[in-house]
Amino acid sequence: MGEVGGVVEGQVGLGVGAAEPAEAVAELLTDPRAGQVRECEAPDCVLLFLPAHPRRRWCVAGVCGNRARVARYYARYKDV
Repeated sequence: MGEVGGVVEGQVGLGVGAAEPAEAVAELLTDPRAGQVRECEAPDCVLLFLPAHPRRRWCVAGVCGNRARVARYYARYKDV
């Protein structure tokens, strides 16, 4: 058996590439702010985020937040 991409052939495991996200998840779950994690309010977004401000609603305001603002604007003025 040889080593391929940092993983020994024939072994079942996470591999090298999964270590960093696994550490981030473990750090988040042990963080006292874990109860503050929110889902992005954009209808087509599946991301979770830790808000820096209590009124924050989107994972990335410049992307998801902008889409929501544009949609509200369009809904308000499309019949005018």
